[in-house]
Amino acid sequence: MRSFVPCVGLIVLVGCLTLVIAPEPLGDFPHRTIASAHRLPVIVIDPGHGGNDEGAKSNGIMEKNETLDVARRLNVLLRSYNLPTLMTRDSDHYVSLADRVDIANRLEDALFVSIHFNDSRSRSVEGVETYYSEQKVPPQQEWTWIGLFYDSSSPRDESEALAGYVQVALVSKTNTQDRGIKSRRLYVTRNTRCPSVLVEAGFLSNSMERALLNNGDYRERLAGGIASGIIEFIKSRPQYGAPVFASVDSPSPPSP
Repeated sequence: MRSFVPCVGLIVLVGCLTLVIAPEPLGDFPHRTIASAHRLPVIVIDPGHGGNDEGAKSNGIMEKNETLDVARRLNVLLRSYNLPTLMTRDSDHYVSLADRVDIANRLEDALFVSIHFNDSRSRSVEGVETYYSEQKVPPQQEWTWIGLFYDSSSPRDESEALAGYVQVALVSKTNTQDRGIKSRRLYVTRNTRCPSVLVEAGFLSNSMERALLNNGDYRERLAGGIASGIIEFIKSRPQYGAPVFASVDSPSPPSP
């Protein structure tokens, strides 16, 4: 009987070492450098919707614009702490869900945070909530480095923990109603291989939250809350050098 050895292509990923000079932080956010002996994850920031996909709309406010504004603020904040970031879009254009997921899945170590705003038929509904997926879609094919045996093992997903940190910090920084963390089979959280969350940062259908979103300081608070949650999550994880992070404060929002 003829023996068969599968032919497996060897893909070599060459990482680029990038020196990032942190920009000045926005508002009254203090600047502290986060140092770690370990490689830090790339924070993939995903502003929901874009282009011809406007998202929720209410009284002239479009979700796609609000998500992009908060995402840009979050990007500046995280970079001011020397955390590597990557945005799925940085302008008003459409990016498919599959492309958003692919951006994250091409990275060896990442965290994925998608930013959205809610809508409801009931105008009284308010608050923030953070979604995660309990179970990821497994990759179609994974091989060990020798290419002969299928590797069914995968690291424990920590999306629920990331959602918890982001939700607590977001509520704390904004004094918004806490709608909790929820598990839902959303495309971007279920198909990304890294810890992933989707933040619903308020209801455009609620007049009070819609008015708050017209204020740049409040959008800064939203970004600050998400940033704080991400940093607290990273600080809690030994693979990112928790002892080094222990003395680093999370971002605080400017006083109202």
